[in-house]
Amino acid sequence: MSHIILDGRVVREARLPALKEFFGGLAKPPVMTIIQVGDRPDSTAFIRAKSTFAAKVGVTVRHIHLPESITQAELLSVIAENNKASDVHGIIVQLPLPLSLDQETVIEAIDPTKDADGLSAANVKRWLSGHPAALYPATTRGVRELLSHYRIDIFGRKVAIVGRSMLVGKPLAAWALNENATVIVCHSKTPDLAAETKQADIVIVAAGRPGLVSAKHLKSGAVVVDVGINTVQGQKLEEEVGRRLVGDVDFDSASTVASAISPVPGGVGPMTVLALFENLADLIRKAY
Repeated sequence: MSHIILDGRVVREARLPALKEFFGGLAKPPVMTIIQVGDRPDSTAFIRAKSTFAAKVGVTVRHIHLPESITQAELLSVIAENNKASDVHGIIVQLPLPLSLDQETVIEAIDPTKDADGLSAANVKRWLSGHPAALYPATTRGVRELLSHYRIDIFGRKVAIVGRSMLVGKPLAAWALNENATVIVCHSKTPDLAAETKQADIVIVAAGRPGLVSAKHLKSGAVVVDVGINTVQGQKLEEEVGRRLVGDVDFDSASTVASAISPVPGGVGPMTVLALFENLADLIRKAY
């Protein structure tokens, strides 16, 4: 079956000029603080990707790299300093954090008016309720803009989301519900995954399991969005060295029945980085 490739790199490049124009029109370059705790290679790679994109659109990244041994109180103090800093417009804490730190408390310490990831309680309440000013987490916004670019409307359609994390699955489900889709949320305890996903017009996979979804999980003509970012032995993240990533969808199999499908790499990944800075732009607009 012929299919459309949902190419996030193409969409990112198409939307990049508007961001450059907006940030370039400010009195001085905005500042995004990225706080990293520890030395996870994937976190370092993601931050490098964000910093590279920031330079393209005229945003200054303040990368604060803290040791894994940092205490909760010390980390909260760093966040408080950035909350107070008048030149800082957005703050993200690179997740996941070491188990010694309470992730929920750390996220909640971020000033909601600077919460570029959209994960603080104030922002969560907005995207759960469908508030028009809701700031969705970057991956959800990236998926939304990717589908929008290719004129794929979810209104009234059945959407299956595989994964229920607070960072991806749950905000995706909230967004789809707010757009009047009928939503099926699947997860590791779903007894028959294929029985659920084969009902859906659009399947969004964010489970963190390589090759989990294949043709047998899809009805003919389904739209497939692969949010998965997995690496196999001997490979590194595409954003770091340009090598191929492994998604949650078996692309070769799924593409035989899908009408549209996002690749890994080059699908949702580039859109997530773009969406983070579109979130930053929205925060700045609200501040003025």
